[in-house]
Amino acid sequence: MAKLPLPTRDELDDQGKAVYDKLAGPRTSLSGMYRTLLNHPILAEHVGQLGTYVRYESNLADDIRELGILATARELGAPFVWEKHVQPALKAGLPQSVIDQVLAGDIATAEIKPLYLTTWQAAQHIVHQRNIPPKTQNILIEFLGLDGLLDLTIACGLYRMITTIVFSFEVPLPEEGVAPF
Repeated sequence: MAKLPLPTRDELDDQGKAVYDKLAGPRTSLSGMYRTLLNHPILAEHVGQLGTYVRYESNLADDIRELGILATARELGAPFVWEKHVQPALKAGLPQSVIDQVLAGDIATAEIKPLYLTTWQAAQHIVHQRNIPPKTQNILIEFLGLDGLLDLTIACGLYRMITTIVFSFEVPLPEEGVAPF
């Protein structure tokens, strides 16, 4: 598989530099995934806008959002996404024990609070493009509202797309990360 260039800011034209600056604004750094997309600055900008909404503007509580992202990463075997989101998940208040259980991948024996379990179950359905069962939808609507259910669906779908980009172009793991699975 061919890797795409990971352009630095200095290598971009004026439009690319503007997109780079916009993407880097709310994030701590631009990962290889966004740098890969900067080969097509307009596309990078649109993906970045959705990412900004999901991470910083959606109605989801931070712990639920990060659990959905980690569950998506685990289901897809996506170490890049996993490594980029363990620390944000901890910062959001997701207990280490929940992260460890998601990493183990055994939802059947997970001992976590019901909302976390239901979020994890929903993420599995979303990632594998299966209908979310009505019971699961109803529980999530009760706790998160309809907007929250839709935000969770979009978050999982976004990180499924990000995983596709990462796998398609062999985007390297973040420097601080070691493949967890």
